[in-house]
Amino acid sequence: MAHPSYLSEQLNRTTVVQKGDGKETIFPYFADEELCKAVNLALFLNRPLLLMGEPGCGKSLLAKAVAYEWYKGELYNQQKYFEWNVKSTSKAREGLYEYDHLLRLRDANFRNKNTNMRNKDRYRSWGPMAEAMRNSEDGRKAVLLIDEIDKADIDFSNDLLNELERNSFYIPETNESPTFEHKPFIVITSNGEKDLSDAFLRRCVFHYIDMFSARKLETPETKEWLERILKARFYETPEKTDGLIEKAVMTFVALRKGMNTESSLYRKAINTSEFIDWFAILKACSDPKKGPATLADDLALQDWLNDKADENNQVPVPFGNVLFKTTTALFNFKTMEQPLSTEAQIPL
Repeated sequence: MAHPSYLSEQLNRTTVVQKGDGKETIFPYFADEELCKAVNLALFLNRPLLLMGEPGCGKSLLAKAVAYEWYKGELYNQQKYFEWNVKSTSKAREGLYEYDHLLRLRDANFRNKNTNMRNKDRYRSWGPMAEAMRNSEDGRKAVLLIDEIDKADIDFSNDLLNELERNSFYIPETNESPTFEHKPFIVITSNGEKDLSDAFLRRCVFHYIDMFSARKLETPETKEWLERILKARFYETPEKTDGLIEKAVMTFVALRKGMNTESSLYRKAINTSEFIDWFAILKACSDPKKGPATLADDLALQDWLNDKADENNQVPVPFGNVLFKTTTALFNFKTMEQPLSTEAQIPL
């Protein structure tokens, strides 16, 4: 049975899904054509998708968007989405299983009549990678996110080579070798802080999320993509037009272009994550009844909204603390050259 493709068509509005006894909010996700193609190549080859890109570009959100497209609000209830957040101390075994040696030792010492020490499930629990393997079926893959694999040392990825290839692993404590017929769809993210081995890379389909290179910033598709994100997140109807969106997008693109020209100087360039946070403040301040009054009265915001430039034709960048993550960027972009104005000023 062929598995459904990923078209990035379902998660176009903010959605609340059931997660255990609680609920989780899932935000819209719009994958471009190249990213959709990478997902479908990995699906066809039955290999993990290794995603790289700048921090804040949306790498970690893709896996959940794929799971939502396939299973809608039931991705948790049907046990079709799992996360493995890698830390510097993480070991490959943790994603597969945990064995409670202390409980086993206590049971052996106390010899409780009601305790069945032959029950392997009492001492062994599955990790997220094993759960994804166990819950994958023909035409209904579970989705696993292995997030920020580069945080761990190089042995971490090397220790997963056989497991990724064979879809099985060995548990020495119980002498079990669980083997699963259907592989999950695995998204692995990396910020490039550490190199991954050639043997590991060979087993993956690779994609680099590149939305804000100098070439792409000049295309109308990038601006339309940013506008689409803002409309889906902050407006009840995605067809709604708002001069604030156009002004925010123009400002972001102009700032990002400036950072691209001296990328080594700014180190952490502004990205989608910062842009969304920044617009959330702008949108709140545009409605005095709902927004924070102390921020809405900000002089830099007022001058930016009204295209009020100084004698050097510079306009302030409001709330730069949200956009910029380094001292150099924060101080160099307190003001910017006045971008192309929208047709009308945006009153508060």
